[in-house]
Amino acid sequence: MWCSAFFVFRICLNERYLYMTSSSSSGLKPTACRTLLSLSICVLSSFAIFMKSHAAVKPTTLETIKKKKELVVCSESGYIPLEMKTASGKWLGFDFEMMSAYAKELDVKLTMADTKWDGIIPSLISSKCDMIASSMAKTEERERAVAFSEPYYDNKFLIAVLDNSENKEKFKNLKSFNLKGIKIAVKTGSAPDLYIKNSGQLKNAEIMRFDADADTVSAVLRSRATAFIYDTPYVKLAALNNPGKLYIIPDAFNGDQFAVAMRKKDADLLKSFNSFLTDWKKNGGYEKTMKYYFEEREWLSLLDK
Repeated sequence: MWCSAFFVFRICLNERYLYMTSSSSSGLKPTACRTLLSLSICVLSSFAIFMKSHAAVKPTTLETIKKKKELVVCSESGYIPLEMKTASGKWLGFDFEMMSAYAKELDVKLTMADTKWDGIIPSLISSKCDMIASSMAKTEERERAVAFSEPYYDNKFLIAVLDNSENKEKFKNLKSFNLKGIKIAVKTGSAPDLYIKNSGQLKNAEIMRFDADADTVSAVLRSRATAFIYDTPYVKLAALNNPGKLYIIPDAFNGDQFAVAMRKKDADLLKSFNSFLTDWKKNGGYEKTMKYYFEEREWLSLLDK
């Protein structure tokens, strides 16, 4: 069809020239020629539009993942117990198990790309990975750059004290620590530190600031501080590492929510992961993995292997 249209187009051009110089030899009259010429141009234009639109259709990220049989996830190892590596380089953690389960559902291989935090969103945007699963808090600022899944973890702040009957009776919530003589250990510049500064809820207590996470725990264990405040994963891990020594105040407060990040254009991938997350929670996989990493200690022995 396209060849015929082009042939008519050529004949009409020749016919118009011959009509202007002598007589027509093809038998086509000028009026008919003009009609055919218009139709030919229309057909050729339609073909050009078709080819352009066809060429512009690219496979989605989800389709590409399924085709290449690989899901690449950016994550910064070291945030125990959500994403971490053993001594031999094997990945462990809640986020890793979650993404492994998702990759299994897609029937693809999971590749974890260990990425520095300050470059993790640029790596996603530049397509060095398909998703980010790295204890990333869902914030308005980040939502301007990426799309977030439904939250998979409520990262509240927790307070831990020495495990004894006096502390259990005396301290029930954040307000109960707002007393003179109470010393609260926090990591300098951490989210709990900023919250304490901005909220003024512990203005009567003494705030002890440390540069290292572990020092906040040590301050309590050595009775230098009454309590330490940090986010949920770290406080629970500290309690696991010091069985029978620390008591976590049940009343969690403030904090944020962790979610998986994707490129904004990847609507089908976002829908797919959210659907998986809902099913994973319904079938018990979420609860089982949460219990393993936040309540049990078996995985701690794997870190040295």
